[in-house]
Amino acid sequence: MTPEQLMGMSVKELKVLAGEKGVAHAAKMRKDELVKALLPHSRGPHPGSPSTKTPAGGTPILSEIAPSGSSSMTPPAARPPQVGPDPGLPIPDRYGRDRLVLMVQDPQHIFAYWEVTPERLEQARHAAGESSTPVLVLMTASGNEQREVDLRGGNYYLAVAPNSTYQAQIALRDRSGKLHPLAVSNQVSTPAASVSARQDEQWMAVDETFHELLSMAGLPGQVRPDSSTARFTDQRLAAWAWKETGVKPFSSGSLSSHTFSSLSLTVRDLEPTKR
Repeated sequence: MTPEQLMGMSVKELKVLAGEKGVAHAAKMRKDELVKALLPHSRGPHPGSPSTKTPAGGTPILSEIAPSGSSSMTPPAARPPQVGPDPGLPIPDRYGRDRLVLMVQDPQHIFAYWEVTPERLEQARHAAGESSTPVLVLMTASGNEQREVDLRGGNYYLAVAPNSTYQAQIALRDRSGKLHPLAVSNQVSTPAASVSARQDEQWMAVDETFHELLSMAGLPGQVRPDSSTARFTDQRLAAWAWKETGVKPFSSGSLSSHTFSSLSLTVRDLEPTKR
């Protein structure tokens, strides 16, 4: 082994090699001292490859010490299986029923999915013939529209008009154009694609207390409440005034007369002038 090869080794590798060669005090030596001490023993096996030892039986075995940087012969430990939530039973691809379902996606699209059992398909093919074509028929108020589909696909997206009602059926079309139904869908309605034109008759509900005040003000068309309701309203108005201002409330009579006179004036001013 050349000095360059020894210098390319790490201190740990040099100390291991020095221990194998029987170099005294190798644990206390520096790298250059180890290289100098190992030069007389440089004809030994390359420290980069596993050295061999021959036991008394004569069969060589691998050295117990492998140089640093070499891969370990021990296989990596197997990772434990990842534990997660139980997904439950798998969702079946088919349920064994003849059906066609429509679902509204947005104002311009409808999603259709279906399932046709082999027995039903065989009956329809026997009636329509082997050269029949599977079609998805979209039924509207203005007419029907047919679209050829692949029964094995199981679903189809339909471009439709907003604010309309639709129903569909999946069928086999024979050479003469006659349809042999396989399944009929539910009825769906697409929403409008614009702001609703519907308007409320009353934008804001009038408070019940305001109706009571108008009634007690004696305005035309208002039913005047009895004395008990008027006294209860006076007490409630006094409590509101005390909570808002923090001042001791006035008497119910003075407060109600002032409030009602002001209210009557306000409502009278807002009325349009009759000509």
